[in-house]
Amino acid sequence: MPTAVLDRIQGMVQRTYEVDTPYRAADFVTSNRALLEILGLAPADEGPVERVLVAEHDEGMDLSVYLGEHILEHLRDDNPLEALHDGNLESFWTVLEGISHFVYLVWNAGHGKPVTRLELELQAEVDKFVLTAALASSQNGGTVSSSLHRWLFDLAEVDERLGEAEQERYRTANRYAGRYCTSLMRRFVQAGRDRHLLSELRRFYRLSQAGKLRRIDTA
Repeated sequence: MPTAVLDRIQGMVQRTYEVDTPYRAADFVTSNRALLEILGLAPADEGPVERVLVAEHDEGMDLSVYLGEHILEHLRDDNPLEALHDGNLESFWTVLEGISHFVYLVWNAGHGKPVTRLELELQAEVDKFVLTAALASSQNGGTVSSSLHRWLFDLAEVDERLGEAEQERYRTANRYAGRYCTSLMRRFVQAGRDRHLLSELRRFYRLSQAGKLRRIDTA
């Protein structure tokens, strides 16, 4: 398992939002597909797979992050943190989503804050846009593809094998995240207020689901 890469991605998430957790996501990652099959969560194909498994109980919660073995192998053999490109972008997003979920769940649990599934997916979509842009910029002399927003939000497809409620949750998260990221570009990047962007992102991260949706609706 490429634990060093997982640690670096977790570090990117935590530095961006100025949050800290006492746990390493890499220590909670599993590639045991049999576990998904037992839980009825295994997909029919071997495409990019990420699942966060949470069980709450009186003493806290148990948490695991499932990442397909082929995704981890791809991460190790074609490290996106060294060179992000079309060939490893999907694997990077899959892993980043799992780590985003882990950090958000653990940080909120540490502050006694409940988290909804929609809130979790919404934050992960924002994380993918923000951190991909930051990584691409660092590797390409400040240049970020103008197609990034379209790739993430306009061309995104929801797995139709999911239940209707779950499909709708992903579509809603994607739609709101797309609107928020558009507003970030308009209000901060295009307006030349880049230095204020991190403050906005950190405030947004700490909002509840209702607060996030209000923020997007009024941005």
